[in-house]
Amino acid sequence: MNKKTECVKCTKVVCRGEHLDQAPSNCPIKTRQDAIQRALAEYNKPEVKEFARQASIQEFECYVNLPEGKTLRNPRVEEVAQFAKKMGYKKLGIAFCGGLGDEAKLLTTILENRGFAVVSVRCTVGDIPKETIGIKE
Repeated sequence: MNKKTECVKCTKVVCRGEHLDQAPSNCPIKTRQDAIQRALAEYNKPEVKEFARQASIQEFECYVNLPEGKTLRNPRVEEVAQFAKKMGYKKLGIAFCGGLGDEAKLLTTILENRGFAVVSVRCTVGDIPKETIGIKE
């Protein structure tokens, strides 16, 4: 049986709450406690704690409860801009695939219109041929 972590395929989502003992055998809660403890220790750093705090607030503010269920209040791009403002960021970076150049331009315009300086990098920067990593045509 394959023991790699694949949370997206989990059929027993028990990673929160009191039923952690019911997690599948390949669950990182069972297999990666060392990494979980290292990540938890990072929260002792004030800048990490504040980032996590603001992210939690942002998440709470971005959903609205409707009779049909929970839904987003704003598009994700707007959430990113709101979060960056809360964090006091003035400059944002975009890394994008060459096939998404038009979308990266649109995102840049949106973020610049909200007062951010935007820097970007395309995946092909450096012009390193795929053959360098063993890919042939």
